[in-house]
Amino acid sequence: MTDSERFSINRRTLVGGAAAAAAVTVLRPDQHAFAGPASRADLLAAGFQSGQNVVLVGTLGEAQTINGFLVNDTEAYWRCKLLYEQFVRTDGATYEPTPGPGIVESWELEDLTYVFKIHDNATFSDGADLTADDAAFTLHGILNPETASPHASKFSSVAGAEEYAAGTADSVSGIEVVDPKRIRVTLATPDASFLYNLRYVFVVPKAQLDGKNLNSDDWFLSPIGAGPFKFESWSVGGDYVASKNEHYYQEGKPAVDGLIHRVIPDANTLALALQSGEIDGSVYPSPALQEQIAQNSDMTFTLPPFTYPDGWTFNHRNEWLAKKEVRQAIVHAIDVEQFAADSLLGLGEPAVGPIAPGNWAFDSELAALPYDPDKSRELLASVGFPEGTSFRASVNIGNVLREDWLIYSQQALQAVGITLDAEPQEFATLIEAVSVTRDFDMVGIPFSGVTADPGELFEQFSTNGSQNDSGYGNPALDELLIQARQELDLEVAKGIYSEIQRILVEEAVNHFAWYRPFLNVVHQRVTGLTPSNLEQGIFYSLEDAVTNE
Repeated sequence: MTDSERFSINRRTLVGGAAAAAAVTVLRPDQHAFAGPASRADLLAAGFQSGQNVVLVGTLGEAQTINGFLVNDTEAYWRCKLLYEQFVRTDGATYEPTPGPGIVESWELEDLTYVFKIHDNATFSDGADLTADDAAFTLHGILNPETASPHASKFSSVAGAEEYAAGTADSVSGIEVVDPKRIRVTLATPDASFLYNLRYVFVVPKAQLDGKNLNSDDWFLSPIGAGPFKFESWSVGGDYVASKNEHYYQEGKPAVDGLIHRVIPDANTLALALQSGEIDGSVYPSPALQEQIAQNSDMTFTLPPFTYPDGWTFNHRNEWLAKKEVRQAIVHAIDVEQFAADSLLGLGEPAVGPIAPGNWAFDSELAALPYDPDKSRELLASVGFPEGTSFRASVNIGNVLREDWLIYSQQALQAVGITLDAEPQEFATLIEAVSVTRDFDMVGIPFSGVTADPGELFEQFSTNGSQNDSGYGNPALDELLIQARQELDLEVAKGIYSEIQRILVEEAVNHFAWYRPFLNVVHQRVTGLTPSNLEQGIFYSLEDAVTNE
């Protein structure tokens, strides 16, 4: 059976991806692949010694890169946070930028000028001192157009950034080294998201990278950073291995000796790995499998609030998807309420807009485009859409909820004359297709949306935003995004973000369709973690983990 045939199964023959997954075979104790967390043979194979405390986290998808200038997916962000450390740490529970944890010990603000003090004992994992020169070099690297960093527009408010990007200046005037441990950054305009965005600055050693291509140099195949863990090895599609950084600036951390981030690209197999004790935890098993996983009584569970929604990312470079009537028709044709009832089993919900429902900027009065197949057909007819025209539609293989969403959407759109050619792919392949080569039509992975800081909509939807993967452009929306970015009054900003959300939903820029239910699973031997909705959920704070071994 081909991938296309697999995803063309009649909906009535499918119980629903999550429900079907719940029926997988349960392993007997004598079938377990590993004897337990403290004695796994694979730890030795990864280079650890018997008895070392190593946390093994399972994931469905592979990271695209560990180059901190280029990261653009949750797996890569998490690895880079632990490898390089965030310049300014974001609290995993409150989303607030916090001095102390992170490379920056403290900061001072006067008008639009920040002076950041770097920890005196901040060093790279090879023992070399981390200085303000390294931080300035990294910021310049992000803003250099030759790097092609998806984070570039996050720092376009820095004085001189636009001139540097345009090639009319040799350096960014708003970035100044004060002394070896202090850096001054001056903004050209107010920027409500600036401190939050510093979490995406992963400082690298200038001495090792000066003059090299920050987009592609081989240094990033085995990089060093100042985070709690240092790079050991990476078997792409298998295990990412990191060990404790003995030079980490926070004394006594990490308490564990290392981590293994293992790709298990199938939700059912991932659940079995948790049940059998092959891995210590994951944030990706279907919540429908909780009872099965709980047969391993050592596992504990956390159900976090909803993040930004799943749905469809549209490529506006496609001649038909560039027409809002066609995008609106796609949204009107899919009964998301029914999908939630069938496949999310009461654990997820239909979504409204790009912002997580718990975020301060979420507009509770926002209304999604309703299910209306007749309206869908009317819109398609209004632009002369040829019946049967097809779009390539992709989700990441192994994610049963997204696979089910693809099947459901395929059936719904067929009824109004739109054909979806299913192209399920591996996670990292899809990330590259959307964020690098732009070779896609519709992708069921959310490349836009906000959990913590609504200012991220600026990079995602402004015409020249460095994370505008859809290729959408709207001068009126650009102006609103700039206003929201520069507005420091929360209540005023909330009103602007309401209008932004209304435009994004009414024009069906992307289909913000359903809130994905997550289940965070952790072996009880691993404690000290803080529940979070940021990258890798409860494992966001892995540097704080302790074990009872």
